[in-house]
Amino acid sequence: MRNIWKQVVAVALSLALCLSFAGCYDENKTWAARQGDDTMPIGGYIYYLYSAYSEAASKVDTETAVLDSEIEGEDASQWIKDLAMNYLQAYYYIENKFDEYGLEMTEEDQEQVENTTSSLWPYYQSTMEDMGISRSSFEQAYSLYGVKFQKVMAAMYGEGGELALDENAMKDYYCDSYVTYEYFYAPLTTTNDDGDSVDLTDEEKADLKSKFETYVDEINAGNTTVSDAADEYAESSGTTSSYQGPVSIKPDNLSSEISTALSSAKDNEAVFAETTSGYYVLRKLSVKEYYEANVVGNEDQITSLLSDMKGEEFNDYVLEQATSVEGIEVNDKALNSVKLSKLVTDSNRNGTSSETESSSSTDESSSAEESSTTESETSSEV
Repeated sequence: MRNIWKQVVAVALSLALCLSFAGCYDENKTWAARQGDDTMPIGGYIYYLYSAYSEAASKVDTETAVLDSEIEGEDASQWIKDLAMNYLQAYYYIENKFDEYGLEMTEEDQEQVENTTSSLWPYYQSTMEDMGISRSSFEQAYSLYGVKFQKVMAAMYGEGGELALDENAMKDYYCDSYVTYEYFYAPLTTTNDDGDSVDLTDEEKADLKSKFETYVDEINAGNTTVSDAADEYAESSGTTSSYQGPVSIKPDNLSSEISTALSSAKDNEAVFAETTSGYYVLRKLSVKEYYEANVVGNEDQITSLLSDMKGEEFNDYVLEQATSVEGIEVNDKALNSVKLSKLVTDSNRNGTSSETESSSSTDESSSAEESSTTESETSSEV
């Protein structure tokens, strides 16, 4: 009992001494950076570091270990760290712009954040947690950032924003980039008495093609519509109507056969198309009319279009502007405790693991496992 009390007293004395002398103070490693009341946990930085590693991997030959490489004339490990820091700065740039434009997170926005996390976390939980990334850190660094990124982008490119687009810029882009159509189809297979899928015979294919070409002629003559033709075919074949429309999509996302058929048609003209799996009756629609009826005034559609139109450009702009953000307090001790070579391995590329990091970054005094433990223990508080 006496020995136990001696140990307790010794611990108490050592704590008292550490409170008295700055040299004994061990800075909290659970956070990576903060600005005002907004703190990014160390797990968020680890996520950005791994994202930067993935970006580096895309720039390196698959036969070469990423951490043994040079990227843009710089040691890969340092390039990865620099990009991870840039991602961290971008987080605060978006936060600052979000406040500057007076934006708010609605209930729908918060639901989107939670839904994004819930949909992705089950797939990456094991990998993330092994690296020291908690669910809450992932949600802040990725899901929340993504929603605010979209809202800031809309504000900055919108009327009165510092990157405001010309009045017809989005409409012109949409009309030049998308194709709108309606259609129905029939597969080139059927089901036999045993419930197995079998290919149509050549004679059955010829009959089906003739029927579909007749539908095209009837539609172009104004005697029926694509929807009615689809219903008629479904009734005659004992199937469910496969009518779809209107659909608006980029031609690059269509099969080459359907894209070619639509490109040869005029607005409101029906055409026949054949793919390896089915026959189609297509009717090209006015993309301008679709834009005015379905995109204008629809916030979700506008945001989606803006992301398609300016997303990559805006991301680059954010990363560039983020380097000038002031007032970010970076916890260098916590960041330096994350050892990149312990987080990643290049075994998925060439079967070996790089240890370059251990020799090139001697200032990193503790392993990622330490960060992982700290993050998981304090994630609820963070």
